[in-house]
Amino acid sequence: MSEQHQRRDAMDGSFDSGRSAAFQQAPGLLALFEGPDLRLAEVNEAGRALLGGDDVSALAAGSAAGSPVGPVTGDLLALVRAVHETGEPRVGEVEPGGAGPLVVGVAPWRDPDGVVRGVVAQALAGPARPAPSAPSRPAAPAAPAGPDQTLVALQDALLPGGVPIPRGVRLAARYLLADEGTVAGGDWFDAVALEDGRLVLAVGDVVGHGVRASVAMGELRALFEERARLDGDIEAALELLDSRARRVPPARAATVCAAVLDPQTGELVYCTAGHPPPMVVSPSGETTFLPSSGAGPLASGLPFDLAEHQLEEGDVLVMYSDGIVERPGRTVAQCTVDLAEVVREAVLAGPDLERIDERVPERICRESIERLAGSTGVADDVTVLAAELVEPMPDLELTYPAMPDTPRVVRAELAEWLDELQVGPLDEVALQHAVGEVVTNACEHAYSAATRRTEAVVELVAHLDDEGYVEVTVRDNGTWRVPGAPGSRGRGLAMARGFTDEFEIEHGEQGTTARLRLRPTRSVGMLTASGSRAAAREPLTIEERPGVLLLTGTVDHRCTDELRRRLAHASYGGTSDLVVDMSAVTLLASAGVQVLYEAIAPVSGPGLGVLHLVAPLGSPAQHVLEMVRLPYTTS
Repeated sequence: MSEQHQRRDAMDGSFDSGRSAAFQQAPGLLALFEGPDLRLAEVNEAGRALLGGDDVSALAAGSAAGSPVGPVTGDLLALVRAVHETGEPRVGEVEPGGAGPLVVGVAPWRDPDGVVRGVVAQALAGPARPAPSAPSRPAAPAAPAGPDQTLVALQDALLPGGVPIPRGVRLAARYLLADEGTVAGGDWFDAVALEDGRLVLAVGDVVGHGVRASVAMGELRALFEERARLDGDIEAALELLDSRARRVPPARAATVCAAVLDPQTGELVYCTAGHPPPMVVSPSGETTFLPSSGAGPLASGLPFDLAEHQLEEGDVLVMYSDGIVERPGRTVAQCTVDLAEVVREAVLAGPDLERIDERVPERICRESIERLAGSTGVADDVTVLAAELVEPMPDLELTYPAMPDTPRVVRAELAEWLDELQVGPLDEVALQHAVGEVVTNACEHAYSAATRRTEAVVELVAHLDDEGYVEVTVRDNGTWRVPGAPGSRGRGLAMARGFTDEFEIEHGEQGTTARLRLRPTRSVGMLTASGSRAAAREPLTIEERPGVLLLTGTVDHRCTDELRRRLAHASYGGTSDLVVDMSAVTLLASAGVQVLYEAIAPVSGPGLGVLHLVAPLGSPAQHVLEMVRLPYTTS
């Protein structure tokens, strides 16, 4: 029997009844159109249900007898004809009556000699109605679709990358994306530190999901921030949002809880524009949900009435979106009680040894999402913003002799002060290097060799101001020296200027004073309901090969001594060229950058090698190296 006859007999079951049965029981449409008239030679049971039941024997794509007999056949026949004429496969969408779209792949059916014998059609996705005669069984639940990374990136770009560090308030925030296919949502938050020391806080929720909700959310957040930054008038800011929402349909009925807090007095003024009211928890764990101010959602026509509350030192203000109090399987009342209990326990819990740097606001945000969303899942995005009223951070005041080791000591002292503020890693890198350059400049150039050691000193004062700027002042009593010629050492002050928001230097008979300012932030965690969380610290491993060091994991203050030792060993004390490959580095902290700066500084000279840093584009190391302007290659 020829191969062609075997295939033909297989379709009617005479060659292999098992294969024929498998063909008939296949899920979704399977159909063979054969011959120049594209006669429907075979169709499985699910396909018969889609194409019009059992009355498909007369269906032919190219003859008068082939008039469509089912709700889907018109579109399908057009695809079949197109593939038969061109010999090229195609994918199209057809619409079974009332069953939703069906994606169908159609390809030419060729003989062994390449001649087109007919066309094969197969359902690729979409609903498939089971054949009436096929035994039914419960379908396994489909795995939830993963978050669309484009939408996640959009959401991440529209939200603040961090929260400010205002004087007298410790802030934290966390955002959870509900993982339900249309993952981009309308939740948003913001925190704005004003020049007079007050802090404006907001949590909002735009109705719906998807790109339109995210774009509307981004627009409302931007408008709110710009108006609130002028004078802290949250009522005027909400009125601006209300005016915009009346003209932008996706923003209508959006809810906002906005507040302005004065850390010096503890006075809180807030508005709950259709949004759940904030909660206050005391250091003893007593929780209080503040009363609603009575305002309605945006574009509701209701005025934005304000309410007031007095906070005491140690109190934590917790603002949140309704996703955390509207969880599956729990009533709003139950969810509200759950939230109060979790927040109370987070306040009363002692420091976690695994999260030794975590403060109360961070613990509230983390516990709220991990425990509540983790226990029941979430049906909507969740935002938690916590603000703790704390004693203002005292200034850092240092006086050291102008000696070669002084910059290292200053860096260590400054690192502890910045860690207490919980300054983000990139901002810490910038501040450490800017201050390091200024202090080094004073130690090396301010005093002559004849100056008595008791007089050759460097003074440093670091201060956090009301607006959240870290201001560092470095003074010496020496003599100003004009920077050297290009190519010599002396670019430190220019680097310091590049690392900061503001930099100024004054010099005269009494010495030199350098002032630098930078507004740092604390990072904000963004999660998805699929369970992804902030990566835990991965210990640094160092693999040494001839002329190459391969770094994997976290490069931070815990490994600086080992990194220095391995760099010196692999480069033979800096006398040989060395490549440091950081492709697998997951975090490059300021302490690690400092070690690299020290190793790369003598880039030329008799008997000195060259240190080459490798960091691929988009990698954590590349981002930091680009910011701190350390030379590197991507491969």
